[in-house]
Amino acid sequence: MDIIIILAISVLFQFTAAILALRLIRVTGSRIAWILIATAVALMALRRVGPLFQLLSGDFSHPPDLAHELVGLAISLLMLIGIALIAPLFLFIKRSEEAVRKTNRALKVLIMSNRAVIRSTEELTLIKDVCRSIVEVGGYRMAWVGFAVQDEEKTVRPVAHAGHDDGYIESANITWANTERGRYPTGKAIRTGRSCIANNILTDSDYAPWRDEATKRGYASSIALPLISNSQTIGALNIYAVEPDAFDAEEVNLLMQLAGDLSYGIAAIRTRAEHKRAEEAIKESEHRFKAIFDNAADGILVADKENKKFFSGNRMICQMLGYTEEEIKTLGVMDIHPEEDLPYVIDQFERQAKGEFTLASNIPVKRKDGSIFYADVNSFSIKLAGKTYLLGDFRDITERKKAEELLRKSEEELKKRVKELEEFYQMAVGRELRMIELKNGIERLENELKRYKNS
Repeated sequence: MDIIIILAISVLFQFTAAILALRLIRVTGSRIAWILIATAVALMALRRVGPLFQLLSGDFSHPPDLAHELVGLAISLLMLIGIALIAPLFLFIKRSEEAVRKTNRALKVLIMSNRAVIRSTEELTLIKDVCRSIVEVGGYRMAWVGFAVQDEEKTVRPVAHAGHDDGYIESANITWANTERGRYPTGKAIRTGRSCIANNILTDSDYAPWRDEATKRGYASSIALPLISNSQTIGALNIYAVEPDAFDAEEVNLLMQLAGDLSYGIAAIRTRAEHKRAEEAIKESEHRFKAIFDNAADGILVADKENKKFFSGNRMICQMLGYTEEEIKTLGVMDIHPEEDLPYVIDQFERQAKGEFTLASNIPVKRKDGSIFYADVNSFSIKLAGKTYLLGDFRDITERKKAEELLRKSEEELKKRVKELEEFYQMAVGRELRMIELKNGIERLENELKRYKNS
């Protein structure tokens, strides 16, 4: 009876070991090896099935050796335990290899994307290169980038993609609003500024509006990573995989670094573009300023507020002073005014530099040949090459002063003539009055003579 139990247990252990060996094919992927092992173990079990049925039928004429079968039972048990323990070990190894594979693919994508960030000079080219690296180097099914539009519908505008799309992105109609179509990982990532993962598209309830189209294209899981620039989420990087639960913690960390690098690259390209536009605007402004500067009817000098040296002068001031433009740049305020007037001129300059007033009148200016002319100097501050200067507009008032002097002399001469006329008038009027008085006196005498004769 004992031998029957031992044989039955041995057969059970060996068949169980054979079944477990066949199951290891799926775990390890080694089909032929485990089929051979399972076949060998099954043959060992079949070898004991014959004696077992013989004993069960009551034929004890040639019973198996009890000691031999005990050893066989021990071997069968150890074989079963070994195969049973091998499965978790292989499963652990397989999962570790899969995790390493995922990490390596994410790392490769990160390296290639960093190269694209360094190399690219255009935003669209950078985004296309990163999406292409994700698919071609990382082996993902599809990748695309969408920007958040600041409109009423909060639209997500697709910018670039790579991989198997087949019209999926265009038909998805994704938004980043807090609505049903905004529950897509892309919308959540933009809205929250955090990565959003759909581990299994088939079972994820938030994926319902897009599940059919996604599964048709072989998408089993996806991740959306926010693109953040200057503390503002500008869009999202979306990656799709053919297997569920494709994104483990380590891979997500690397992909978040990838999204961060892409965000930095976009921001850097935009910053460079803004700087370029600003530089072009500055150059255009400088050209316009120079055209106005050189063709101004008044003389213009640009002086350093601190050391009072001239930065530049226009064509008219060179003509007015008699210096060349190169010579002007070697001079300062003290060099173009009479020495005796310098205290007054320096005071006017410093007050203009402080913004106390803009117009300094009747400023004496000394030419290269030593001659003097007078100017009204209208000034204001101007920034050039990152430094603030004082721009002075010199208007020659010498002719005006001559005209004013001539007018003054004319006025004095006129006043003199008027005075003479007044004196003459007074003298003429006095004589007339005396004649009238004499005439009246004669008339009185004649009247008295007439009265005397009549009497």
